[in-house]
Amino acid sequence: LTGNVPVTRETVHWYLPLGKMQPELEKWLDTRKNWKSNVMGQCRSWLSGGLNDRAVTRDLKWGVSVPLEEAQDKVLYVWFDAPIGYISATREWAEEQGDPELWRTWWQDEETSLIHFICKDNIVFHCIMFPLMLMKHGDYILPENVPANEFLNLEGRKLSTSRGWAVWLEEYLESHDPDLLRYVLGTTLP
Repeated sequence: LTGNVPVTRETVHWYLPLGKMQPELEKWLDTRKNWKSNVMGQCRSWLSGGLNDRAVTRDLKWGVSVPLEEAQDKVLYVWFDAPIGYISATREWAEEQGDPELWRTWWQDEETSLIHFICKDNIVFHCIMFPLMLMKHGDYILPENVPANEFLNLEGRKLSTSRGWAVWLEEYLESHDPDLLRYVLGTTLP
C-alpha cells in the first residue's frame, strides 16, 4: 500500500495446540445434535484436513499484552482473547450485582445451556477454538448450540457495515414497516 519494500523479521509466537486436541473436539462435536448443517459442515471441513496449531500471539503495538516476561512485545490474538473476555465480563457483572460467584451460573452450571448466536465468519472460533479452550480448562460448560447464519447479500455483494455496504436500520424504519424486515430476515435465514 505504501510502496515500501516489505521487511522480513524473525519472531517467536505462542500457539494453541489444536492438532493434539482434535480427537477430543471431534468426540464432542459428534454429541452435538440439531446443529445447522452449515455450521457442522464448516467444522467438519476444518477437521477433515487435520487441525493445525494456531498462533495466539501477534507482534502489534495495540491489544492485550501477553503477561509473560519473555513476551514483552507480544499481544494476544483477538480471537484467543475475546472469548476469555466473555467470561471476565460476566465475572465483572456478577461483582457489580453484589454476588461475585454469580458468574458461575452462566459458565459452570450444568443446568445452563450456552448458545452462541454468531455470523458465519466466527464459526471456527466459537465451535473449535473456544470450546477447546473451555475443555482444557476443565470446569466450564460447552456450547449447546451455535446457530450461525450465512452472510447476507445486498445487490450481489456481501453486507458489510464496516465497509458502509448495508441497510441502516434507522433509515429503513423511516419509510418501511418493521414487520416486512422481520419477514425477509426470517425467511432468508439458512
